[in-house]
This record gives sequence, C-alpha cells and structure tokens, in this order.
Amino acid sequence: MKLTLALAMLCSLACTAQADPITIATGKAGGGYDRRAQQIEQRLEQRGILSTITNLNGSDEISLAICGGRADLGIMQIDAIYARALEGCTVKPVAVYGAEYAFLLIPPKASKDELEDFDAQDAVLVDTIGSGSDLFFRTIVGIETGEDGDSDAWAASRIVNDPIELANASADMGDIQAVVLVRKPDSPDITRLLDLGWTLGELWDRDIDDLQFNGQPLYASEKVTVAWGSKKARAYAYQVRSLIVSSQQIAGGDRKVFAALTAAAQ
Repeated sequence: MKLTLALAMLCSLACTAQADPITIATGKAGGGYDRRAQQIEQRLEQRGILSTITNLNGSDEISLAICGGRADLGIMQIDAIYARALEGCTVKPVAVYGAEYAFLLIPPKASKDELEDFDAQDAVLVDTIGSGSDLFFRTIVGIETGEDGDSDAWAASRIVNDPIELANASADMGDIQAVVLVRKPDSPDITRLLDLGWTLGELWDRDIDDLQFNGQPLYASEKVTVAWGSKKARAYAYQVRSLIVSSQQIAGGDRKVFAALTAAAQ
C-alpha cells in the first residue's frame, strides 16, 4: 500500500512536470533566434526544467504568442516589445540577444535609391507576415503617418509580404521597387542580392530618428558597412535590438523557475 502510494505520488510529480513545459517561441528553423533557443533549451534541461521550442515567422508572431499565453519565453526585436506595449501587453526582458540592422536594398538600374524617393506608386517587399522585417516596416509607416509624423510619400508605398527568395524575380518583373530586411550585415539574404547587382539604399527619416521608447531611440540610425568577398557597400540603416523576454506570468510565478530561465538565457 505504501509502495503504491509512493509510486502514485512520483508519477503525479513527473506527469505534472511533463504536462507544463516551458514553451520557447523563436524564429524560423536554422536562423539565429532558433540557434539561441536551442541553447536555452539545453541549459534548462541541465537545470532539470523541461522546455519545448516553437518555431514562428519572426518577432511579431513571437511577441503575439507570448502575449496570447501560447509561449513563456521568446526572442524578439525591440519594436515587437514596443508594439505589444501599445496594445497593453508588457513582457519582462531577461537577457540581451544582440542587434541587427534594417537595410534598404535597391534592384539593379533603379532610379530611386533612398527611402524618401518612394511613394504610393512603389511596392516594397518586407518578407513574410509576422517577420521582424515586416514588423519594422509597418512600425516606421505607423510612426510617419501618426500624429508626430509628417506623412511623407514613402509611407504610402505598398507592402509586399513575400519570401525574400522571390525578391530578384519580382524586381525583374517590376512588381517591387525595393526590399527592406532586418538582418545581420553579413546575412546571405543581403549578400546574395548584392552579388546579383543590387545596391544598398539610404534608409533614413527624421521622424523615425525622433521616436523614443523607454528613454532611448526605438531605432538608432547608423552608417553600416556590408562586406562580401572583396567588395564593400555602405549606407544608412537602422539598428534593431533584440532581447530575450519572458511573459509576466512566468516572471511573477515560481522564483526558482524564473531564476533558472534567466540564467539559461544569458
């Protein structure tokens, strides 16, 4: 009887642990976010905490998963944190992931080469819905068309949510006039287009520079160099920071679990 009760209690504890793993929301499989999430998962396992990884399209979708209660921990851009805060959802930053940059890429032989050149006649490819690139472009459009913006013509450009692999063919057909991507400067997505004759455009607008979030610029303007092979290109881009965050429910719950999550995220 005592043995049966002990086994039942042990099973109950084990089943409870298995039933409620920590869900880590991250980006597409094989990407930088995904690699970091796998490291966190391994470190949590070393600490005896079961976790699982959910691969999503990017920062916007990751932040929505955490705010919607479908994930406990996630890696996301600062603008995803900003967007959810505007909707009333706050998250708890636990570690810094690093920074990427928002780049403007221009097809070969194009006559327009900076953000201010574009208008409602133009289309800009920004990767798939839910991606960090899509979130970045929609955020800066919101800044420009909001009460503190000047509603410059570029903000009326049509957004195209296609995979980046379609960019060159779409530009060749005249379906898009530019690409905006949030990536590391050495990203193959960027260097591949540059190898095909694309150029870096100037991505800058005063209203974007002016927006503050938590006491500092949401996006920091910077002259960035992209090097590939023996070639280099340089243009203005926006730094886009990323952080590892937890839901408020996890942050306010079991302190030992939260401490383990924080340690694993470093």
